Amino acid sequence: MFGGTMLRNLFGTAVDSDIISLHNNFDELQSRQQDTVHSVANRLTYINKLDTITSVNPEAIANVSGIIRDDMIKSHDKFREITRDKLWLSMTIYGQSALFKTIQQLELAVLQLTQQLDKPIAPIQSTIMGKLTVNLINPTILHNILKNFNFTCQKIKN
Repeated sequence: MFGGTMLRNLFGTAVDSDIISLHNNFDELQSRQQDTVHSVANRLTYINKLDTITSVNPEAIANVSGIIRDDMIKSHDKFREITRDKLWLSMTIYGQSALFKTIQQLELAVLQLTQQLDKPIAPIQSTIMGKLTVNLINPTILHNILKNFNFTCQKIKN
């Protein structure tokens, strides 16, 4: 089989399947040619019918053309409105998500401050109640806690 395929490719010998395929292609081309000849022969008939139709109803055609033009203008205006609204919505959602992110960062900073201040609050409450405690917060540590909170707030603000 391989030898026959190689010989056919080299020397161009035709087999029955090649001849059948050639006949099928020829028949298809012939039918297309007949369709083309028919269309060309009847093109004057098509043009004459179109001329007759347009000459009989020029006002109706102008009216339909005006309606179509108005509908196209309305749909273009509607498209522009939808595009504008979509852009506005997109920007609003983006702005809200940025605001939401900033609020979350502030909540986290306040939570961290609360957790850091929980340690010194217990000894302060003990002192207020008249009990003297040893683990009062060092002023340097309190200063660093407040400085970190202030830095976090300024970072969020920017």
